[in-house]
Formats: sequence, C-alpha cells, structure tokens
Amino acid sequence: MPSNFVPVLKDQPNHFEQNHEQSFSTHTLEGADPMLPLEFHLVAGSRFYLSSVIAMLYKKFRPVDALHAFGECYYSWDGNAPEVMTVQSPPNGYAAIVFNMGAPYSSSQGAGVLTQVPQAFISGQFTANYRLHLHGTISNVGAVLRPATLHNFFNLRMSQLVNTRASLDLIPGVDSAFLRESMRNADDLHERIKIFEEFLLSHLHTGKSNLSIIDEAIDFIDANKGCMSVDSVANHLRISRRYLEKKFLEKVGISPKYYSRIKRFSALSNEIAHGDRIDWQQIVTQYGFHDQSHLVKEFIEFNQMNPTQYHLLHKEMSRFVKKTK
Repeated sequence: MPSNFVPVLKDQPNHFEQNHEQSFSTHTLEGADPMLPLEFHLVAGSRFYLSSVIAMLYKKFRPVDALHAFGECYYSWDGNAPEVMTVQSPPNGYAAIVFNMGAPYSSSQGAGVLTQVPQAFISGQFTANYRLHLHGTISNVGAVLRPATLHNFFNLRMSQLVNTRASLDLIPGVDSAFLRESMRNADDLHERIKIFEEFLLSHLHTGKSNLSIIDEAIDFIDANKGCMSVDSVANHLRISRRYLEKKFLEKVGISPKYYSRIKRFSALSNEIAHGDRIDWQQIVTQYGFHDQSHLVKEFIEFNQMNPTQYHLLHKEMSRFVKKTK
C-alpha cells in the first residue's frame, strides 16, 4: 500500500498532482483522530476489534480549489467486519454527503434505538457521540462539507438535519436514484470521486450566491478553535448577537455557542490524542475552562469518556497497530 495516495481523475484537470506535499495521505484507522472529518474509535477493547482496525482503510482526497470554501475533503472507507462491530465518533462540526456501496448498517446515539442508515444520505451537525453498527462489507464514499454547505448549495433547513442521516432524496431537484446507481456502477474509486466532484460543481454557482456574513462567522470561530464568546463573534463582524444567532441556526442548524463548543472539543481532542505528556492545567487555561472538573464534564458530554481515558485509549491502540505491522 502506498504511503501517499494521490489520485488523478480522468477527463479532469490534474489538480491532485499539483502540490503533492499538501495532498492528503492514506490513513489506516488507528483509533480516533479528531481532526479527521470522519473519526472512528472502537467501542470494544477486544483483540478482534483491534485487529479489525488493520483490515480497514480510510483515505482522504483534496477537492478542487473552486470547492475549497465549501468542502474539506472526499473520503473512502473500506474494509470487512466478519462479526458485528460497533465504532463510535464524537461530533466534529462538519456536514456530509455519503454513499454506501457495502452491506447495510445502522446507527444509534446515546441510549437511542438502532436506525437503519440510508444507502445515500446527507447529515448536518451531530451534538453528541454517535455509534455505527456494522457487519459485512464496508464500502463508503463521502464528501465532508463545511457546516453551511448543504444550506448554501441546496437551500436546506439545517435544523432538520441535526443528529440525523436523511436520505439524499431530501434534496430538491436532485436525481438521487441516478447518483446512487452511478456510484455503484463506477469502475473504481477515482471514478466515484469524479462523480462526486461533478455533482458538487454543478451546484457551485448557487453555493457562491448564498455565501453571507454567517460563513465569515463560521470561519472566525474555526480559526479561534471555538475559544470565544458569541458576543465577541458578533462584535468582530459588527452585527447584533440576535441576528447572528438567528441566521446561524438557519445555516448551520445549531447555535453559534454550541458550534463553538464542538470546535473547541475537536481541537482539544486532537491535542489530547497526540500529545505524549499532557499538562492538564495548561489545557484548562488554553481552552478557557474554569477548572479541570469543567474540562472533564465537557469532554464526557461530547465523547462519553474522560480526557485521561481517551488519551490512554488512543496510545494503546496506536502501540498495538505498530506492533502488528
């Protein structure tokens, strides 16, 4: 397996060949990486689940420059779960469009019941940790999108997509059956990415026309890792807090305060996962928590485990994967 996967789409400009050092690397699922738009870590600690990680492949691909303001990346996730496997993912602040060419699977959140995931779906913000329940062939291709992209491109009401995987049929004027069939019949992964890219580019004009100051608010929150108040965002953009909250809810589906908490959690998780030694007091100060108990409470709310457990789990799984290579 190559260390860096740089696809070139036929009949498309060779944008993936440009600037190779910035292209996305191929990733195996070595536990959670909170900076990946779709980050999975295994619920169970059994050897079966750990060994299953090695058999799964997660790849990311950079979109064309024209879509940079709207999409983070395309991704593919392939593997096999010979027994029922549950993986979980914390919220990350992104939206998505996903096609499943593998076995059907279900999802759950909190103590909720299992829900069958549509073959092709759109999703908005997730406000808490969710679980995917898989069995059989895993073959997903998705586009990880900026928080307001589904609204900007398709004028969707994002509040109806919070904590939801809705069928692609929800998008007005889109031939979802044709897209699903095209994805399934594509010759290879490169062709599937091409289909995705052409679909998004066909809606780019609408997306650009719907950009507003709320997209600037999203960028400002992201740049500051969610570590600012709603008032500071409103003041920075010279708009009222009421206007910001109303329009943010319309475009993103959640309040700017809650979105900021999610982005802070995402940045915090990444630092905890990859740090060799964690200075907890520095973390508290850096991310604006009142004290360590506030940090722990926030972390458990979003990820169902405390920061120390998360740090140790990530290190344990990383060591296991390295030993088996």
